[in-house]
Amino acid sequence: MSVSAFIQRVALRLSVATALLSGVAAAQDVGFDARTGVFLEPSKTSRMRVITPQVSLSATPWDFITVNGGYAADVVSGASESVKAGASFRDSPDIVSAASVHDVRQVGSGGIVLHKEHTDIGAQYAYGTENDYRSQSFTATAGTDFFQRNTKLEIAFGHGQDSVCDLADNRVQAPTARQALDQSKGCFTSDPTRRKLAVSTDNFQGAWTQSWTPVFATQVVLTGAVQEGFLSNPYRSVVIGPSGEVAQEHHPSDRSRGAAALRLRYFIRPLDAAIGFGVRAYRDTWDIVSQTYELDVEKSMTSFLRLQLRGRYYKQTGAVFWSDDYTGGEPVHGPRGQYFSGDREVSPLKNLLVGARVTAAFHGRPGARVGHLFMDFESSLSLSLLQTYLDDFTWAGRQPDDTTAWILGGSISATF
Repeated sequence: MSVSAFIQRVALRLSVATALLSGVAAAQDVGFDARTGVFLEPSKTSRMRVITPQVSLSATPWDFITVNGGYAADVVSGASESVKAGASFRDSPDIVSAASVHDVRQVGSGGIVLHKEHTDIGAQYAYGTENDYRSQSFTATAGTDFFQRNTKLEIAFGHGQDSVCDLADNRVQAPTARQALDQSKGCFTSDPTRRKLAVSTDNFQGAWTQSWTPVFATQVVLTGAVQEGFLSNPYRSVVIGPSGEVAQEHHPSDRSRGAAALRLRYFIRPLDAAIGFGVRAYRDTWDIVSQTYELDVEKSMTSFLRLQLRGRYYKQTGAVFWSDDYTGGEPVHGPRGQYFSGDREVSPLKNLLVGARVTAAFHGRPGARVGHLFMDFESSLSLSLLQTYLDDFTWAGRQPDDTTAWILGGSISATF
């Protein structure tokens, strides 16, 4: 189980509305889940589309053990600007030209969870491939509940060991002379023009979920991560000289992160609805500080149909080495020490997400299964709009037009 999947699992335990509307679920022998998402940036200059199909299967042959396996993919197509320049290159079309992007990332995973009364201990392994990246991760989880199952504590540790492709010539070049990778052809082969660089990640998480009353629950989540290795984008170049000299993006080779989140959920009996609120604070050693606020409302429309409305606001500062123009002068623009970046995700920014999800859930019982086959069956459709506001990021002095994205999601899950 990946750390992100673990977070989702913990969040699901917080849903008082689901518990109140559905009752306590019995142990299931087999569970199936299939979902997909479509991320679309309808930009005129760098249109991007990402399709993310996923499927997972779990089985509990005995009460003390559950085994699971899954497959996920990211199918990416579109275009992306490959050279970051400041306002001094506003009239240079070659600087802001876009490059075609086509890639498929595939990840297979499998794991096991041991059950002992109120305690679960699990382990998960995942391996992923794409044209220019290889990833493998191991995650260990443990959780227990007590006080009549009103209190739950969970911890997780994950280690990832990845490999990224780069130009072999960059091995002997100074950072300011390194060139960006132009294509993935030859990566992870005997091609002498390519090299393999390592990236390691250690993730830590602790969560405390508490049901204070039958209609009110809270959750506190603490997370931390340590990354080491090649943390830049091998395809991205940055203009670092007044005459247009470019070099491959150069980030620090280590990064530590920490975050704390608080989530609240309250069920409003007269309205047969639940309201949730969350806040999260984050900081890392690149001096990025962020805050996130989330609000959602979920209401039962019928005995089987639920509607959820969701909003999220996010704001962050820029990395200590961030500059929109590394050829400019201090203090607003210009060099920031030995590092330079073209990644807008390390620049000051804000984004706002609003969305809705419709879920249809059907619950059966022995002798009266849903469709004569399922103990439980659930399907959902969601649509979200993500708008990003860049405070200090331009493509050669021009405002990017890829700051709006639509996210469409769908899922089907069943237990037998």
